[in-house]
Amino acid sequence: MKTKDLIEDGQALVGAKSRFDHAIPVYDDGFGPLWIHRDSLGISGIVRAQTWEDAYGICEDEFFPDATETIEEIEKEYGFDVRHAKIVNDNGVEREAVYPTDYPNGTLASHLTFVGWRTIETPNPGAWSDNPGFQEAFGFRPNGPNKVGGSGIYAKDSNGDYLDQLTPELVAELELTLEIEDEE
Repeated sequence: MKTKDLIEDGQALVGAKSRFDHAIPVYDDGFGPLWIHRDSLGISGIVRAQTWEDAYGICEDEFFPDATETIEEIEKEYGFDVRHAKIVNDNGVEREAVYPTDYPNGTLASHLTFVGWRTIETPNPGAWSDNPGFQEAFGFRPNGPNKVGGSGIYAKDSNGDYLDQLTPELVAELELTLEIEDEE
């Protein structure tokens, strides 16, 4: 059986169950192969979509959990401009290397010694969405909130997530049951 044979044009994915007979959320975008999304808690959903990118966007919209933090809490935690600065020792004083004279001819000036890189955070309540810490922990649903009153922000699994094309071998390995019906 080929991967595309799991579902064909004219069919719809209407349900799925795990080996323990638990229902798995599904979403059928009409065409394409099946994709399975997993995170540290297990299977979060099965999607039918034409591309990996389409399938992942659907997972963000439909399966990922809403952030429980308020915008105010997120702003307080991540409301900083973040940049990385090269720090040098300039005659016993550590400072950021920012002057054109720090790099004559493209190399560090001889009177300077490289100390290391430092992360500099500058308070800016409006910068939370660009903060690397926010981007590591949260994401934005491509189509906005999936429920009334939601922020459109979802929480990422800090242990990672995986989206793989569903193959007959993976269906067998995970002991999944797919419910596929002919469209009328």
